[in-house]
Amino acid sequence: MTCCGRVYLLLFAGLLLCASSSEAEQFSLASETLFRGFQRERNDGSKASAAPAYEYLQLNYATQKIPGLTLHINGWGRLNLADNYNRDTTDGRLLHAYLQYSPPKQDYQLRVGRQYIFEGVARDNLDGIYGKLFSIPHTTISAYAGVPTMLDNSNGRKNDLIYGGKLTYGTPALYDVGLSYKHILDNGARREQLLGADLAVNFPRSITLLGHSTYDLISNSWGEHSYEARFPFGPVTFKPFLQRFKYNSYFTNSRNSVPPFRFLEGSGNTLTTVGTDLFWYPSDRWDFVLRFKNHDYQNRFKPSQYYSLIATKRWKILSEAGAEVGRMQGSEDQNRYLLTRAYVYWKFAPGFVTGDVMYVVYDRSIYGKSSSLFTSVGVGTGFLKDSLKVKVSFDYSNDPYFNADYRFMVKLNYLLDRSFDLPIRN
Repeated sequence: MTCCGRVYLLLFAGLLLCASSSEAEQFSLASETLFRGFQRERNDGSKASAAPAYEYLQLNYATQKIPGLTLHINGWGRLNLADNYNRDTTDGRLLHAYLQYSPPKQDYQLRVGRQYIFEGVARDNLDGIYGKLFSIPHTTISAYAGVPTMLDNSNGRKNDLIYGGKLTYGTPALYDVGLSYKHILDNGARREQLLGADLAVNFPRSITLLGHSTYDLISNSWGEHSYEARFPFGPVTFKPFLQRFKYNSYFTNSRNSVPPFRFLEGSGNTLTTVGTDLFWYPSDRWDFVLRFKNHDYQNRFKPSQYYSLIATKRWKILSEAGAEVGRMQGSEDQNRYLLTRAYVYWKFAPGFVTGDVMYVVYDRSIYGKSSSLFTSVGVGTGFLKDSLKVKVSFDYSNDPYFNADYRFMVKLNYLLDRSFDLPIRN
């Protein structure tokens, strides 16, 4: 049976499980169907095209027999309708399928099965167990262990292991400090071993400080520092920030990693970005942002600076339009350009319209082209009291790396029962 078939079998089994119980207290099924298509004209005259169809299903179920016990299943499948770009005709994956228990007192939480872990340095999908304890004053403790799913296609699952956790101490509305740890073994060998620290502090006058750092125990070096502060002064907010990434400690060169990031890991570079955003809110309908960023590369590239001005106007509910003008000033050809962008999102009963256009002019030609263009238009509406939503969009781009890209997407979202607050992709 294909991976796509296994996904739908598990989802269907979960649906039958829910439907067979007369004690159902809450039940929801969300479906997202995507029909995509693109045609890419390369600069050498060749063309590549694809027309995949995707299906995402998410099921949530709670039983009255055991209060606090819930079932959550999510997966996707792909079928290539007309394709000379992808290798496989079908694909699919079970993203999560776990049981969760939270007692009525809400003093702890347990999850068992395939799940995503977002705890400090962890951003991983695993088959295993996760627990979180809230009963200690000012303290939250979480831990997890299992088999990492990302290593399935590397060397198999034998002797694969992931475990870690996070300790957070703080006072609500004042501060919290977190320490986290993650260890991944691939065939018994150390693949990742990270320490992380998170900080959030609320000072008087609504001044805040947020940040986190990551230390790689394999290379014995810091992989990331990312910090920002907010200083509000009436209608003006000043937000300075600092980010530093050491590529060989932040990225991984494992065979299962995405090639661009694998390349960055091997470059031995370090990127430091320092800048600030200055927000001005003259009214409820208008806001302006003046942005500055300085990108400093330790190796390979020289520093570059980006300046931009962003204006946004809002009206009614959720409707807005904006524009941006930016200048990148660097030593490399691809880092010397003028950027202009405009977008609109217009919400009306019962639908919406979106539009986005971005035009970049380079100081010097890149592969014989002095500019790039991206445009996107979309329209959508809802049916059956918004239980069914339909969106159609079309994108076009032309840049120095591809002669032309044409893309379209038809998106269908269906939600059966609103017992659960489901995360639907936008």
